[in-house]
Amino acid sequence: MAVNVAVEDIRNHHLEDRELYRRLVVDGGRDLVLCMQAIAFWIALQGFGFPNLVEKLLEIHDLVINMILDEAILCLHALESVTRPIPAVNISDVPLTHEFMEGKLINLLSVFTNRESLIPVANKIVFESFSIAFEDIIQEVSGKSFAQLNIQPLAQNQRNNGNHAYPAPADDEPSVYSSVFLFEPLYALMSTNGVNIGMYPVFTPSASMFAGGSNPAVPRILPNHTLLAQDEHLPEIKRAMMFTFSREHPVQQKELESFLVRSFGDGSIQKVTMEHVSANEQPLWASVVFYSEVPVLTLMQGRETAVMSINGKKVSASSW
Repeated sequence: MAVNVAVEDIRNHHLEDRELYRRLVVDGGRDLVLCMQAIAFWIALQGFGFPNLVEKLLEIHDLVINMILDEAILCLHALESVTRPIPAVNISDVPLTHEFMEGKLINLLSVFTNRESLIPVANKIVFESFSIAFEDIIQEVSGKSFAQLNIQPLAQNQRNNGNHAYPAPADDEPSVYSSVFLFEPLYALMSTNGVNIGMYPVFTPSASMFAGGSNPAVPRILPNHTLLAQDEHLPEIKRAMMFTFSREHPVQQKELESFLVRSFGDGSIQKVTMEHVSANEQPLWASVVFYSEVPVLTLMQGRETAVMSINGKKVSASSW
């Protein structure tokens, strides 16, 4: 009985974190471990005077939450990196995250600089709190326990020779944006100071993007998210793509669909066909037919093969 009470106390203490985690991994099909580490990273930032980002994210549209999660994954890479991010003038590498920080500046360089302080806090949250608070959600999604996921702690690969105060990045030295894509960024995002940043497709952030959430009464398409025109008169072969996955890091259909919807909007996909395999095997390819040829042209950019990352898993894409 005492054990059950302790579990309930921990879950109750992390109600908002659980709600966000459920939205990301159950509704959005995002990676179980990366989402856990991202939320822990956001909580760790509060110790440096940043606002409660989890609380803020629960009030916004799922599309924006997924974009900020992509930025958090970049921050996780910065935490584990042994290489200092390359400074770039007047470019914000986590612009959406910055919008929620109430004027407190953040970029990959400052995350990297303070990794020795941030990593232990994030690891403690994951292994001492989320291992209990998220256990039922993990079981629901994967059929595995937290222990069976065999999560590796974020590593402190290099000692931080500076002090442990979180320094605000200098205006002339934010770090360069490194896209989740492994090739040239596809997207166009205008920062607050008018600098174009390669990030998100057919999408320009505005005040309206910060409204909404998962409430079904809220339109799934943001007011400023441009819908792709439907070109169903074009042969399917011109609107179709083949995605192949590695055997070591297979991608689930929900992960693929979520990635494409975040990139090109709801209603962009006509159908998805995964490789038919037995119950104990993972599909290694999927074919996708879009309503428009825009996603095909955007992803391929004239190449025979395009390589990208979905939840940290390498995926190869080709057109017919």
